[in-house]
Amino acid sequence: MLVNLFKMTLKDRFLGSGLGILWAVFSPLMLMGIFVFVFSFVFPGRLPGRDGTQPFVLWLISGYGPWLALSEGLSNATGSVVSNGGIVKNIAFKSELLPMVGAALGVVPLLVSFALILVLQALGGTPPNLAWLSIPYIVLIQFVFVSGCGLFLASLNVFVRDVALVLPNLLTLILFASPIFYPISAYPDAVEPFLAFNPFYVIAEGYRKPMLDGVPLAPAMMLYISVLSVGIFMAGLWWFRRLRVFFDARL
Repeated sequence: MLVNLFKMTLKDRFLGSGLGILWAVFSPLMLMGIFVFVFSFVFPGRLPGRDGTQPFVLWLISGYGPWLALSEGLSNATGSVVSNGGIVKNIAFKSELLPMVGAALGVVPLLVSFALILVLQALGGTPPNLAWLSIPYIVLIQFVFVSGCGLFLASLNVFVRDVALVLPNLLTLILFASPIFYPISAYPDAVEPFLAFNPFYVIAEGYRKPMLDGVPLAPAMMLYISVLSVGIFMAGLWWFRRLRVFFDARL
């Protein structure tokens, strides 16, 4: 049922547009292209120990692609219950699947970023390495993390509609407060220990490490993000089911 809902939601999102579902690919490509241009040519960034534009472009895409997936998944999950109010009120089904479907929509920009990185690495003569085998687990953990946050926010948005309006601004703040566009070493020493445990940063590093350094995420950080994601998911599911009985009165 989750897969069918995902397909239906993805098709409905671009229904009526000229390019249809191709926008799911073009939109993240354009966003990544804009930020690559800005941070490579307008405000050029460099990585310690890595010279040239291509290493920075790969580093940027490998972090911003997962961020787009997180951001889009969380935004879709937050509005999923309200936007499907008629279904929630009139059809008996597990409504907690809606935020999970919203979270799964983030896989599209994630796959686009993967494809772009593979092409750039192939052009640079760098084939994928065995550390890439750790990436499916990071994708799963990201889905669990976003679903947990989405379950909490989606149920809260039913009662406080401002949540969906505030979220884009909050995500923008988190984006620039996280080491996504700049390496963690560019931040003040006093905040580096805190940023190292930022779940958005840890997930981004889960992709960057195998793609660029040829090693999986450190076991300690893998354990940390796994426990945190499962904990958030269980808490979000409990919160959603606790509030679900009141949805009919507010939708």
